[in-house]
Amino acid sequence: MKQSQAKRNLQFETKRIIRERSQSSAFLSKNQTINADKPMSVADNNKIFPFQTSIAYINKNGILFHADCLDVLSGIKSKSIDLVFTDPPFNLGKDYDTMAYTDKMSAEFYKSWCHIWMNELVRVLRPGGSLAIYSWPKWVIEVGSQLHTIPVLEYRSLISLKMKSGFPIRGRIHPSNYCIIYYVKKGAKATFNVVRYRTPICRHCGKEIRDYGGYRSKFERFEDDDGIPWVQISDFWEDTRSARQDKSRKSKINELPIHIPERIILMASNKKDVVLDIFGGGGSTYQAAQMHDRFWIGCEIGNIEPCLSRFATIWNKEEENTPSRKIAKCFKPKYLNHLLEKRRSQNLFPIRDVKPLTNGDLLKKNVLSKSRVIGF
Repeated sequence: MKQSQAKRNLQFETKRIIRERSQSSAFLSKNQTINADKPMSVADNNKIFPFQTSIAYINKNGILFHADCLDVLSGIKSKSIDLVFTDPPFNLGKDYDTMAYTDKMSAEFYKSWCHIWMNELVRVLRPGGSLAIYSWPKWVIEVGSQLHTIPVLEYRSLISLKMKSGFPIRGRIHPSNYCIIYYVKKGAKATFNVVRYRTPICRHCGKEIRDYGGYRSKFERFEDDDGIPWVQISDFWEDTRSARQDKSRKSKINELPIHIPERIILMASNKKDVVLDIFGGGGSTYQAAQMHDRFWIGCEIGNIEPCLSRFATIWNKEEENTPSRKIAKCFKPKYLNHLLEKRRSQNLFPIRDVKPLTNGDLLKKNVLSKSRVIGF
């Protein structure tokens, strides 16, 4: 009973800090810091400044907020989102180049914070919608233990992704995988599409590496123009790798290679569905969504320049003044209208000041689709 009360107190304190952090400077002076040392147990040199939500970008398919994720979630209507895919920070002490967030929380505070935004994600997800959270093994256990307690969710899968750039660590098993834990919300039929990837080819001899167990002929109908079959994905993905190897990636952002969110988007949503990612990072989820004719909603509390540089490179700098009707319907009118008016009155169009990536051709080459939706 005491433990349950302590958790409720911690969740209340978390909400208070996030709420105060997102208030205007009228509530907190610009140079005043929030004293979160006790509940967050962060180092003395970590300071969190109040954060003001704004709309950073709008196009025909999506909207990006420069904001705390809890503030954006508070403005989204219940049961309005078709698919949530997100890659939260792992609390590893990473520098995200922002004073609005610390990646050095105590373990209990971090878990409590995760519980809050996960519960909000479940709230905004429509019945039959899908929830997929990318994490590493240590925290995916905590994520699963929380989501398993929510009655409206149904567990579907734990996907392991091979990490090709891992190195041995003295005294521990060699870490070599990340995870995606995947649920659907009960109450309606969930979307599931059969997604396939191209059979890997040996770079030396040019032959197929996969062992078909004597059933190679069964895959002939899925062959491409080169005679290479496309096989259905499983819950173990070997053809993904960390985005840290991408030359277009900046070190102080959280970014996945586009092929990871693309695969989830193809599997668990249909065209014209709305995809939500509350930890934007480098914007790969939003690009994957738009590439496959989905609508998207995103936010990022840290540096949004990597997102905007990606958009400027792929889609140029043109944007819309207001979001599409499909996107607008997901929000509480008062919340969205206030931010749109703020954008107009303060002339907040940051993409005009960013430069497209100089290696844009490399970025475009790396986003060629590795997955296809092909019948069973």
